[in-house]
Amino acid sequence: MEKSGDDVVLLDRASRATRGKRLTKLLDDEIQEDELFWNQDALKEDEEDDNYQEEPEIADEFDSDFDEDETEPEEEEPDKYDAEDRMHKKKRLIFPGKTLAVKKKKKKTLSKLEGSPKEDEHSGKAAEEQQDETGERMIRKSTRTSVIVRQAERDAIRAALQATIKPVKRKKEGEEKRMTQEEMLLEAAQTEIMNLRNLERVLAREEEVKRRAIVHKNVYNGPQIQYISKNGCSYLEFIKGSSFHSEISTGPVQLSEN
Repeated sequence: MEKSGDDVVLLDRASRATRGKRLTKLLDDEIQEDELFWNQDALKEDEEDDNYQEEPEIADEFDSDFDEDETEPEEEEPDKYDAEDRMHKKKRLIFPGKTLAVKKKKKKTLSKLEGSPKEDEHSGKAAEEQQDETGERMIRKSTRTSVIVRQAERDAIRAALQATIKPVKRKKEGEEKRMTQEEMLLEAAQTEIMNLRNLERVLAREEEVKRRAIVHKNVYNGPQIQYISKNGCSYLEFIKGSSFHSEISTGPVQLSEN
């Protein structure tokens, strides 16, 4: 019986001595690197670490006058600085298990009879500031007045200049200036001189053009042949030494022997 198709032939692959050596070497290197990385001392979790030290908890500290009740005076003026501190208070972060020490500020008592040196300094500074403000106001007023005076002077100068300048009279349309006889004669003499100068320039240019136009040509005086066409007939005229036999060869042409 005939086979419908060709049989597929499978050949065994020849075995090599170095087959798979490179792959196994790469796998071994990768495993070794993983072990070195994960066995580092930094990644180990030791229950007892000698180098670690825990921060001790600090006991809460209170002022000596924390428990004492403070008597407030009946007539007391509100302090500006305390109000500003209250407005600009910031929230603090409280860690779990710890409490913040509450500090109680002592309010200042102001008395009319007894005055502290700090209050005297403060009042002195306030007085100096008031004096500086009054001085600045005086300087500003003086500068304003000087500016106003300068502006008034400039306005006066401008008004004086406008008054001294003569108004320019504009000519009406169609209005011509009438000239005297002397002015007319003078203008005619000037125009005559200008016309003569222009005429001289034009004549000089024309002569220059004529000189350039003249071209000296070489005249031929040798034998000539003229072609004449007259009354429907054409003729050749031999003049100045030319002849029919001399110009046109009628004899046989002798060929040179090579």
